Amino acid sequence: MTDAARVRVVVATSTCLTVEQAGELGITLVPLRIGVDGRDYRDMIDIGPAELYRLLRQGVMPTTASPSVGDYAAAFGAAPGPVLCLTVGSRISAMDSAARLAAEETGAREVEIVETGTAAGGLRLVALAAARLAGEGLGLEPLGERVRAICARVEMSGMLETVEYLARSGRVPEIARWGTSVLRVRPVVRFVAGSGRLAALARTPLRGVDEMRKLVREGARRQGAGPCGEGVVCTVFHGDAGELAAELERRLRDDLPAAGLSISEMPGAMAIHVRPGVVGEALYVDPGAG
Repeated sequence: MTDAARVRVVVATSTCLTVEQAGELGITLVPLRIGVDGRDYRDMIDIGPAELYRLLRQGVMPTTASPSVGDYAAAFGAAPGPVLCLTVGSRISAMDSAARLAAEETGAREVEIVETGTAAGGLRLVALAAARLAGEGLGLEPLGERVRAICARVEMSGMLETVEYLARSGRVPEIARWGTSVLRVRPVVRFVAGSGRLAALARTPLRGVDEMRKLVREGARRQGAGPCGEGVVCTVFHGDAGELAAELERRLRDDLPAAGLSISEMPGAMAIHVRPGVVGEALYVDPGAG
């Protein structure tokens, strides 16, 4: 298959992929925009996760913005061939509308937009699956169908270092109602279709790790994985919390030795919304594994 015939996967930097990993897989990353003290930076290009984590730990409050229509148009036109563009979804971000407007501007070029309904580690799993299937030669329409089937299966949860920012945002109503009475615990939140629901409150980080471990086992069983995790595709992701992420991955390898597991780092642009210290997991059971 020629490069011009292969479907190219385009996704914003809200996924847990480094620039190097994306390049090796043929995935085109479109950088989110980050504002720090009046200056505009391109995520993963002008400023990396380590620097953003440092700023956040110091109390700096950066802002984020979705890629522009022009950013997407440039990504779509960067190489020949059809394009499958993955977005987090119109309910979560403005990137979906920007990508669709850019697709209209491309004219004759084949571009399909898939609203994944997920981000961070979940979006990583979708992007990796899309790149693998594109490499196997799937055309744009069947590729879009397969990717949507995977999106419908992706489950994600995360443990935050503090509930303070979620309480302020009001995105998880249970926490917003409780206010400062729960600020010393770590919430474990399940994310479904762009909204979060409180799954547990952990008094210690390791208790939170066990809560996420339980959610992975439950999700694997519910989706029909084998007894040792056959068919499970899972990533443990973190934002400046590598040791806890490694511990969660170790425990999951004990539980599901046959699963496809990886560790990935959350991009700094995503950590801005939840602050450093987050540890999470995302999984699906491959519908074609059986």
